[in-house]
Amino acid sequence: MKRWIGIDPGQTGGLAYLDDNGRLLDVAPMPGNAKEVSASQVAQIIKLWVEDESAMWDNVSVAIEQVGSMPGQGVASTFKFGKSFGIVLGVIGALEIPMIRLTPQTWKKEMNLIGKEKHAALGLANEMWPKHAIHWKFKKNDGLADAALIAETARRIR
Repeated sequence: MKRWIGIDPGQTGGLAYLDDNGRLLDVAPMPGNAKEVSASQVAQIIKLWVEDESAMWDNVSVAIEQVGSMPGQGVASTFKFGKSFGIVLGVIGALEIPMIRLTPQTWKKEMNLIGKEKHAALGLANEMWPKHAIHWKFKKNDGLADAALIAETARRIR
């Protein structure tokens, strides 16, 4: 059975793990500290999920949000965000997991979130996976909901 890992790569982002039926198996906040994402911890989370589920590595795909700078974002924060994205790309590449990049517009269009408030993803994630709603109870945890929706988009459009 195919497994899907969705990643919102920012420092306040997260990782989500879905099966091929769209069942959310687990979520994890992006590991690290205020300075940078932890590559080794990202790798540990992914390995734990795949190995604990006895999934075959060749039946796992990663969907990562293709990020870029945003208007009005400062140079330092843009660099920090790009660094987090690069760290995650490096981990996925080192683990040799097939990866697709989804722009925010692509996954939000698939999830019918275009033109809606940023935190509309929280409500949709609550509807889709009510047993996991505790993970994104607060707006500051919207990266976990985004990661789950990114994984679901990849599962749908594969």
